[in-house]
Amino acid sequence: MKSFIKHTTIWIAFTYALFTTVSGSADDGSAGLTFTTQGQAIVRFDPIPSALTYRVEHTTALGEPFSQSVDGSLGAFQWTGTQPETADTGYFRISAQTIPAADLAAFNLLNRIAYGPTPDELERVQRLGPDAFVAEQLAAETLPDTTDTPFEFVPGWKHMSFTGQGTTAQNGTVTYLYLYLDGAGEAYVDDVRLVAGAADDGTQVNLVKNGDFEAALAGTWATTATTTNSSRNAEFVHSGAASLHLVDTDDTDGAGKTLGTSVSQTVTPALSTSQTYTVSFWYYTGDSPRNLIVRLGGWGTENRVALNPGKGGPAGLRAALDASTGTITTLRSWHLQRAIRSPRQLNEILRQFCENHFVTQYSKTFNYLDGKLPNGEAAQPATRTEYQENQRWAEALLKPNVTFLDLLKISAESPAMIVYLDTVGSTGAVDSKGKVTKIANENFGRELLELFTFGVDNGYNQQDIVQQSRAWTGWTVEFTAPGDEFNPFAKKSTTYIDPNAVTNKNNYTNLLGQWSFIFKSANHYTGPKYHFFESNPDGTLATNQMKTVPARFGAPWAGKTYGLQLPARSGTNGIQDGYDILAHLANQPFTEEYLCVKLCRLFVHDDFAHGYDFTDAVTTPEEDLVHRMMLAWENPSEGGAKGQIRPVLKVLFASDLFRSSLGSAQKVKTPLEYAVSTVRALRANRGDGRFTADTDGTGLIDVLKRAGQMQLFERAEPNGYPETAAPWISAGTLSERLRFVQSALIKPGDSGRGDAGTQTVIDPVGLLRLKNISVTDSGAVADYFLSVLFPTEGKANLAEYRALAVRFLDTANDGATVSNLSSLSVTDTDTRIRGAASFLMTTARFQEQ
Repeated sequence: MKSFIKHTTIWIAFTYALFTTVSGSADDGSAGLTFTTQGQAIVRFDPIPSALTYRVEHTTALGEPFSQSVDGSLGAFQWTGTQPETADTGYFRISAQTIPAADLAAFNLLNRIAYGPTPDELERVQRLGPDAFVAEQLAAETLPDTTDTPFEFVPGWKHMSFTGQGTTAQNGTVTYLYLYLDGAGEAYVDDVRLVAGAADDGTQVNLVKNGDFEAALAGTWATTATTTNSSRNAEFVHSGAASLHLVDTDDTDGAGKTLGTSVSQTVTPALSTSQTYTVSFWYYTGDSPRNLIVRLGGWGTENRVALNPGKGGPAGLRAALDASTGTITTLRSWHLQRAIRSPRQLNEILRQFCENHFVTQYSKTFNYLDGKLPNGEAAQPATRTEYQENQRWAEALLKPNVTFLDLLKISAESPAMIVYLDTVGSTGAVDSKGKVTKIANENFGRELLELFTFGVDNGYNQQDIVQQSRAWTGWTVEFTAPGDEFNPFAKKSTTYIDPNAVTNKNNYTNLLGQWSFIFKSANHYTGPKYHFFESNPDGTLATNQMKTVPARFGAPWAGKTYGLQLPARSGTNGIQDGYDILAHLANQPFTEEYLCVKLCRLFVHDDFAHGYDFTDAVTTPEEDLVHRMMLAWENPSEGGAKGQIRPVLKVLFASDLFRSSLGSAQKVKTPLEYAVSTVRALRANRGDGRFTADTDGTGLIDVLKRAGQMQLFERAEPNGYPETAAPWISAGTLSERLRFVQSALIKPGDSGRGDAGTQTVIDPVGLLRLKNISVTDSGAVADYFLSVLFPTEGKANLAEYRALAVRFLDTANDGATVSNLSSLSVTDTDTRIRGAASFLMTTARFQEQ
């Protein structure tokens, strides 16, 4: 989606005496100058990318200096001025001060090699500079990433707050505030507050009695048998003279507790179910493994302070996936959480690129295993096949010299791929005379050429597909023993859960292990195979004439033969046929062009094509970039094997097409990119382990489906989800995006949050306060949101957005009555600011990257 004509200066010449529209030199011919009947000049122009300010200048003759025009007004890409009277002819020039090139490149990087900027990353990358950021992301293995490890707080007091609707509980007239742990342990709590409203600025009445624990617990706080050892503590406090030392002896892991098993307080007067309330407190846990839970009795959702976020965050999801107990929802949630949280953003982009390029389908594996396992037990092993290949790609991408061949091998060896494209049951038996008696399945051979390496109708024909399909016969899956996951010659597991079972001893339900790729030599076609050979006039295979690379590729590829003859192989040697083919395909010029074009479509814009003639005397910037990337593929500057991913990406990331204003807002976000970037856009680190925006990932799964049927790990067609704009943009898909953003910005506890999931929580007011932006100044609020949501745009191009945002912030809900932000209550300020952020994130510009 291209927003702007790419130029930085517009010249408009006119003759005063004509009083008519005259031509301009803007590259689309649309700029012009008109005069009204009163002799007023109007200069209209297209926006200049990344413009911070515009300047309108005038001279009476070319060759004479231009001076800034002062007799007019500038707004909405139009300058209106009074007719000069000093000469019969003259010229206007419109120019712009733009975002500095280094800053613009840095902002573009965050929109392309990351899932969108966060406020913190915008500040950091601007300081770091684009070159350093690229180097950091390309060397991801040197970048610390604790996303998948149990979280550990830095020692010290932490602050927590949460907001929700009031509740009456127990007997219907009383509300209780509970404090407890989800197992035996201890923690310290201090300065507990409960106030009416969606935020607590410290001035509201605290509805909690003795929340600072300066007085004795008796009379305000009640303990029970499991918390009887809890007491006031004068040695470790957040403020004042004491805190609560919460000691819980209930060792029921994860136990949900009530009035009889907590430290509690009766809240009086009773809360109103129509009122929003905010609870806040400070806590300290040391090295406690337990979750502290603070909640209002009857409140629909508990708030769990994440003393050990591994239980529900990426670490916990990863642990379930590693243990083969995760479901497809676990995998999707983990994949989305990593996309949001991981500092190795480029690796997450490339992980998803591999997932989409080498596409597989969870449900097909599920159905295959469902026929072998008891009803309902296929979900977890089917999920594991998707997770296994996903993790192998991520690990491979952390290697400095990783090649496309490395990634291609992971795909070919993946049980998910073997099942998805039907290699799992493919055989190539021959009789004693060498006649083929069983036809090999062609699905994988066809898609390997058409979608994973060469591209559609590019350097191969049906004869090549037939020949190649025979090489994959024998590649299948089996349930192997725990130590045999990557042993392709392993047999079915004989590691028993119950080695003394009398019946069903060898059933999968009594075996330990996992579904793995294995090679069954008995199913392999053992004869010779001829790949990329010409055909005789009668259509038969010409086994003495290899195909040659077309002239359009130029040096060093044109005219070279690229045939591959595989000898007859039997027994376990037959597996080598597949690996020889992968090695041969990985570095052919067809593959290089196809993959470089796909990477350009991913990182630059949609308008790259296959089939360039690299021998042309005059080339386009797109063609030139693809050619330079192919040369880096052939001859990486770092030396070593062909096809290294990082040298190819370095060429791409250094190009003008990527770094300049030409690289801004040139692509539409996929549903995945949109949902993830929405959370990241307002996500800043509060410094205590919490963020101003977060999600459990599960709340994003449905919007991906609703906004274009983008179901992770569930693409039915083998071509993957489209990278281009058109398939994602329609009235229906856009409305789903808007529903998601509006839902995500609704206050916790309010209705209407289901479309983003109840655990997708965004706190724009908290972000503004964290960044020291006045939440009562509508102009400051609008400016900050515009700066973090549209960093590549430039202030001058966002004047209308700013005016609309300020008007929204200073207008009542009826859309007409003046209601200044500075005059609102804390609750209404929060609501108004949430609405403004939501409004800006539903605009067309936020759909772009």
